[in-house]
Amino acid sequence: MRKICMSIFLCGLFAVMVKAQEYAGITGMMHVPTAEMAPEGEARVGAFFLSGEFLPDRMRYADEKYGSWNHFLAITPFSWIELAYVCTLMKGENDKGKVGYNRKDRHFAVKLRPLKEGRYWPAIAIGAQDPGRRIKESYEEGISASNSFFQNFYVAASKHVLLERHELGIHLTYRYYSSDFDARWRGVVGGITYRPAFARNLRAMVEYTGDEVNVGVDCLLWKHLFLQACLQDGKHFSGGIILRMSLFGRGKD
Repeated sequence: MRKICMSIFLCGLFAVMVKAQEYAGITGMMHVPTAEMAPEGEARVGAFFLSGEFLPDRMRYADEKYGSWNHFLAITPFSWIELAYVCTLMKGENDKGKVGYNRKDRHFAVKLRPLKEGRYWPAIAIGAQDPGRRIKESYEEGISASNSFFQNFYVAASKHVLLERHELGIHLTYRYYSSDFDARWRGVVGGITYRPAFARNLRAMVEYTGDEVNVGVDCLLWKHLFLQACLQDGKHFSGGIILRMSLFGRGKD
């Protein structure tokens, strides 16, 4: 078990050395949601670079995938709910025909935790990204359709165990993406997180998204600055930065 944990940790260190995601503002791993929650009363402002492979397949320009950026505002008003508003830049032409990141996808995300983790049972959470819009699969006909690029719904379970003061998290999620162009991420997904005893502000991760295996690392610096990075399928970098602030003066779980 020690060798497995150390392997995960080294993979995470490699990712942060390439450069140093919770890319939608909702607590989780990199692409896979978990039942973990941010401290009650915490607000988060963040921005991420997302590789083309990290984005939905339908998000293309001239039939080619592209990397992009997003930014978000998130809040945990109570210990059992997280809310986020996310804006993702999209490549296209403006009114003058100039190509750039001239369009935006905006959506809300929410996560509810009806069951908090106990000694003998996992935490359970349910959540969604962009739950309000109706999907219209009419792109092939050239009709302007509701984007809903990120719309998905999930149920997640998370359990943490201590191994000689090292924390190992086990996460299992069932996720359903509404659009067929995101079908590769439907179904049972999950991963493992690891916090070493000597650096509890550091977390290394390995996750299976339904289509690929991602490795990554994140770190909380000076109690407010959160950095996350991942290598999707071991080769596509995504990562970003989050400023975390307690609205109560001191966050509580």
